[in-house]
Amino acid sequence: MLRWCAHCQQFIGEMPPHADLSITHGLCRKCAGEQPDLLRDDEYAHAVVLRDIFQALFAAGRSNDFDAAGPLVDRAIVANCRPVDILVGMIAPMLYEIGRAWERGTLTVAGEHEFTAFAERVVDLVEARMKQAWSQPARFAGDGRYFLMNAPGNAHVVGIRILALWLQNQGWPTRHVDERTVLDALSEPSLAGESKTLLVSIALPEQCDAVRALVERVQALPAPRRPKIVLGGYAVKTRLVPRIPGVMLARDISALGLD
Repeated sequence: MLRWCAHCQQFIGEMPPHADLSITHGLCRKCAGEQPDLLRDDEYAHAVVLRDIFQALFAAGRSNDFDAAGPLVDRAIVANCRPVDILVGMIAPMLYEIGRAWERGTLTVAGEHEFTAFAERVVDLVEARMKQAWSQPARFAGDGRYFLMNAPGNAHVVGIRILALWLQNQGWPTRHVDERTVLDALSEPSLAGESKTLLVSIALPEQCDAVRALVERVQALPAPRRPKIVLGGYAVKTRLVPRIPGVMLARDISALGLD
């Protein structure tokens, strides 16, 4: 389920059952200390609006109707949704649902490609909205940085883009790498001693062997260059990935503990 804050309308994270993409409300940590009322009548009405926007955006994606997406994104922003929350609280869950439909055989490969292309255009749209009012919190030099990559064989880029924008919105430095560049990037002298996290997105269980090989290469780096490794993506969310020693499995974005 998708949890949104009833007061400030920020996306909080996901909660079991993860296959249920209905919207529920609670309080983020900030609002929990400020607001005694959990859900007033006006907030309940707002929750219904949020649900309707999500469903309309999903329907637009299924019909590849990009012309409908812009007004829906603007409507969400008018309803006090941050652009970054539209990405992690609406677009990312839609990608998960499309993955499930493809897995069940109710969506063709062509249909999956069309929806992915639609999602990429919506991410471009939301990113432009984000940059119009870009206000990142300051991070001290040396606080750490995030390296993002797809698992070898995973060609889907939308999820990793959404994650990068979410991190950047919080002020974290990010860098996209791949299996050819990751070791050199982690070993740059300018980053010596700095805290590093490598986020790897895996879409299918068939990519596990390549991920294990990648993890072994990264874990063989000298300690000052070695990052924390976090594995996420569709295959992790659906529990298709076994535990890998020294690797954190993150079923949703809130598992990073940065919200």
